[in-house]
Amino acid sequence: MSELVEDKQVTFVALISRDDRPLYIQSFDTEINENPQDTEANTKNANKFLKYNFLSHMALDVFASPASLSLREQHQNIDDNGGVLLLFIQDDITVYGFETNNGLKIVVAAGGSADRVRSSYPKPMKLKELFSQIHKSYLKTICNPFTNLQVGSEKNESVLQSPTFDRNINKLVQSWNTF
Repeated sequence: MSELVEDKQVTFVALISRDDRPLYIQSFDTEINENPQDTEANTKNANKFLKYNFLSHMALDVFASPASLSLREQHQNIDDNGGVLLLFIQDDITVYGFETNNGLKIVVAAGGSADRVRSSYPKPMKLKELFSQIHKSYLKTICNPFTNLQVGSEKNESVLQSPTFDRNINKLVQSWNTF
């Protein structure tokens, strides 16, 4: 059981706006480096983060492509999988996606070998719960009456770059990873 849990560790979460602008991306498998002079560890972490950024952009391509409709049809009944799509598997990272009614795209990637992830595909409703909780956290942050949102302002993009939102997403991912 512990092997399967290790193989399904969430490696990153990305939120992308309706007009395909990245709003938030957070990596969960980078090591905390106590020594800023350790260039090897810093380079390794930066490369992982860039890789996850690239994978989130690849997910956008899948969402935008006409093949996305056939992908949704392949998953047959949206009610069965809760709207969560297995977008692709790249470099032992399985990327799942979910698009909300208002166009927000949530991308979650899980690490592990491709064969293991395919054979141990998490129960769709459990995965849907993770996406739902991420979406709720997003809505709580955006709908907070003390958040200073300005109509049409680019400052709104930084609203998600808060310690509170980071903590909420970290808690959700940690609870999923220990599941």
